[in-house]
Amino acid sequence: MAKRNSVKATTPVRNTPIPKVPATPVPAPKKEITHEMIARRAYEIYLSGKGGSDLDNWLQAERELKAGL
Repeated sequence: MAKRNSVKATTPVRNTPIPKVPATPVPAPKKEITHEMIARRAYEIYLSGKGGSDLDNWLQAERELKAGL
């Protein structure tokens, strides 16, 4: 039986370096404002004596917490 010449497929060698792709920065998770956080801040506003009605204190607390993000 005669031997066959087998041809091996080869991958050509690159002479140039593969460019590195910069890592995409992972955005930090957004801090979620919870009901509890708003309630605590509204209570602090109430205790300071500078607040208004319950609703005014709540809305002010929401504004302050959102501005702090």
